[in-house]
Amino acid sequence: MFILYAGKNRLTVRQRETAVSGSVNVNTVQFQFSPDWDGAVCTAVFRAGTEVRTAALDGDGRCTIPREVLQTPWVRLMTGVCGRRGEEEVRPTVWADLGTIQRGAMPEDASAPSTPELWEQALEKKGDALGYTEAGELGLYAGEKLLSSVPVSADHRTLAERDAADQHPIGAITGLEGRLEKTITTDSVLSVAEILKIMEVS
Repeated sequence: MFILYAGKNRLTVRQRETAVSGSVNVNTVQFQFSPDWDGAVCTAVFRAGTEVRTAALDGDGRCTIPREVLQTPWVRLMTGVCGRRGEEEVRPTVWADLGTIQRGAMPEDASAPSTPELWEQALEKKGDALGYTEAGELGLYAGEKLLSSVPVSADHRTLAERDAADQHPIGAITGLEGRLEKTITTDSVLSVAEILKIMEVS
């Protein structure tokens, strides 16, 4: 893993590893930030020769080096980070040198999918499924990652808005739908008393 520290505008390499051409989802970069970056939304930028790619940082300040900048050996791999606070402040660092990309032992027919664009990376973080957590709460998941959760109750009496409109469809009342189907037809004309009699629990 590469570890870098971002001061106000400087970026210092604190730990490095070998970058090899052809690598996909192999090299992770950890960015650590000074208090100058508090509240900023940060994006990593990678450059190798003329190839430049960006990567969104996760909540721990990490990202994977995009495969596109690791295709050509014997070029210098550079990285920087850019932070934004709203539309008023943009804070880029200087470039930091991660070293020369070494040639990888790749078969000629090897291929890999392209790195998602920033908007696709952001979309991947959105929830795509609901499920229960180990604590019994209702959770919003992106793949297997839990994004957020809320407590749920099996006791209907503890739920809020129980008397709000459209909270209880016919199907939610046991036996009512079948009973109505047997009793009321399209040409039925029933009094209020008859309807109430139908709805009585026998």
